[in-house]
Amino acid sequence: MGKNMALRTVCIVLFLLCASTLAAQEGTMSFSIGIVPLDIRLDTLSEMVGTIANRYGSQIFLDKDETTLLSDRLEKEAYLQRNRDLGKAYASHDQEKLQQVLDAEQPAIPLDFDSLPVTYHLEQFDQDLASALQASDDALAWYCSKNTYDALLLLDSEELAGFQRIRTQYYHPKLAEKKTLTDSLVQNSYFQPLEEPLEKALFALASKGNLGIVTLNDIPPGLAVSVDGKPTALLDTTLILSPGPHILGLNAPGYQPVEMEIESKADVIQPFQFSFEEVAFPSLVVHSETAKVHWFLDGNPLGEHLSISLSDPTYPMVLTLSGKGFAQRVVHLDSPSYNELAITLNAKELAYPSLRDDAQKDFYKRLRNTILWFGTYIGCTVLSQMYATDNPLWQVGLVGTSSLALVSSIAMAADFLSYESLAGAGI
Repeated sequence: MGKNMALRTVCIVLFLLCASTLAAQEGTMSFSIGIVPLDIRLDTLSEMVGTIANRYGSQIFLDKDETTLLSDRLEKEAYLQRNRDLGKAYASHDQEKLQQVLDAEQPAIPLDFDSLPVTYHLEQFDQDLASALQASDDALAWYCSKNTYDALLLLDSEELAGFQRIRTQYYHPKLAEKKTLTDSLVQNSYFQPLEEPLEKALFALASKGNLGIVTLNDIPPGLAVSVDGKPTALLDTTLILSPGPHILGLNAPGYQPVEMEIESKADVIQPFQFSFEEVAFPSLVVHSETAKVHWFLDGNPLGEHLSISLSDPTYPMVLTLSGKGFAQRVVHLDSPSYNELAITLNAKELAYPSLRDDAQKDFYKRLRNTILWFGTYIGCTVLSQMYATDNPLWQVGLVGTSSLALVSSIAMAADFLSYESLAGAGI
């Protein structure tokens, strides 16, 4: 009885613990960094730091201290998860499940990776918080624990002889002291000169000698990149490479391919300028086999001709042919496959089946009525010569049926012309 009572007491305490504000969310396998401005004038700078960090520090290589920090966090989360399981078992009065959780050993959490993706969180300036974080490292450790951050990027400023001294520092609880990343002077909160130093500092912080960056300047559109013979995605104009020599291949439509050896340096962002030579393609003659048409090259009109000659073509190109009574034709040419090209246009098809069908129905109805009235006229003529040849009503019948047949013929011709005009308009 006493044993069961003690067990219940332990479970109640654990349940309250997991329900309290100390309970943390389950961690995702990423390294979480908060960006904290310690001066109200640095909100714009914190946005710049966030943009640069996401571009150049999206993956962090862990040193010994950061690995220990991450391991401690995961162990804490596993411990809190165990408490949550105990609370659920107690709430459901499942003694068997409760005993299983109590008897289970804390699983070991192996960290068999050397890098993790990084998530950055921009914090808004708060004067009381800034004062507390500047006062002691204990406040920084508390802030990391409260927000489940693995580390912080601290942005601070002070007035110095008419300038604004801007410092960015890196903090995580295992460091003996904060690491200064940049320390620069600016005027009137003009932060643009800090962009390049921040790029280098944040990239070096994340890479730790494992990566180098190559940026390509003035590149043509549609550029395909290969590194050591393997196709490689280009992030904006940036390539992230392992340190050492690499064979870089660049290929863009309309330009001669470029291949050269480059040296990627650890923790360094290197700009490269490449010279691209346009490919000189032979002239191209394009014929319309159907009729004179209006020509458009990449959307620009070239006039109405039976054929055109392009003396200095560039690829890829888009040719558009448009002529009265013909369906528009669009031709995409990605490479100079021919010196001459013949293009055939198709006659326009009626675009509105309902109008077409109505016109056809009216035409055939008139044709049927015309045939019927002509047949009636012929019948009246034959009968007037066989029966009661002197009866004046036959004259009335002949005049009436011939008149109706004539009117129906004229209406049929009008329907036919209307149908033809619809077809010519592309309806």
